[in-house]
Amino acid sequence: MLARFAIYRMKMFFRDKLALFWTIAFPALFVFIFCGILGRSEEFKLNVALVTQGSGPVIDQLIQGLEKREILKIKQGLGLEEAKEKVEKGRLDAVLVIPQDFSTSLFTGGASLTVYYDKTRTQNAQIVSSVFQQLALQISKKTLGLKKLPIEIDLKGIARKKSIENASYVAFFIPGALTMALMTAGLFGVGAGIPREREKGLLRKLATTPLRKLHHGLAFIFQSAIIALLQAAIIISVGALAFRVSFLIEPLELVIILALGGITFASLGFLVGSIAKTANAAEGVVNIFYFPMLFLSPIFFPSSLLPLVVHLVSRGLPSTYLVNILRKSLILSRVFYFFSFPLKILL
Repeated sequence: MLARFAIYRMKMFFRDKLALFWTIAFPALFVFIFCGILGRSEEFKLNVALVTQGSGPVIDQLIQGLEKREILKIKQGLGLEEAKEKVEKGRLDAVLVIPQDFSTSLFTGGASLTVYYDKTRTQNAQIVSSVFQQLALQISKKTLGLKKLPIEIDLKGIARKKSIENASYVAFFIPGALTMALMTAGLFGVGAGIPREREKGLLRKLATTPLRKLHHGLAFIFQSAIIALLQAAIIISVGALAFRVSFLIEPLELVIILALGGITFASLGFLVGSIAKTANAAEGVVNIFYFPMLFLSPIFFPSSLLPLVVHLVSRGLPSTYLVNILRKSLILSRVFYFFSFPLKILL
């Protein structure tokens, strides 16, 4: 009986075109527009640290030429280890090292330099190498009279440290969009759905059937869990296809987290449905829960940017723990454990 009623609820959901739009299509459209506006960069520039271990007229000309290249944003004054650490943290795209004997090595044909780059962005190292080779060749022809450029460029990749702070804004926002979608489905779908069915007399008719009240509630929860999985698949696909964001997805882990999130907000929806007697009243009560969780949780921005009072309040909201554990799962691929604090809050 429970399985049949759950399947019946899913069929009724998919037949409701308006519900499909607001639950499935709208979150994907919102992610596409929101990330398209805030996630894009106005101009393409590579942040490159220039570490010069020597000096001389040729090196001075190279530095001046590199600074004039619009595609490069040159930073000087950093040590080699400090610059490499910034590449690891994602604050620099590459490090160009000009050795001490670079000028004299040009005449002997043994000049070399090293480019350290982020392994996830190999094309950046190729761009830096190409720009430097073109510039060095121009200077060599003009100053030294060389027809060929006797330089070898050693490319060394650096593994970028995985952290939420290093992630792009699109990658940061996708888990927030998932949390927002789960909140909408649970609070508005269940919270406003129960009073709507009460007004139509469906609950009274169900009371005359062999279906237990517990099974009716479980069917709502099952529907919320299935919708959560559909929303996750669509939103993550939008991020991957439209914005080329790669997530480290553990399918079983993600399914369990989304199911717990869907059940959590469906439970809040049941609370709203039991308080509000009409659908119009339910929408007002839902907003009391929805908007504080939407704007006081780190859905749109990191917790570090929130005022202290807001940060303290957000610790009491389930949306905060859901979005945090989704970010750790999708961005860091940390295998969660069932007794972790965020999961305890959701349970």
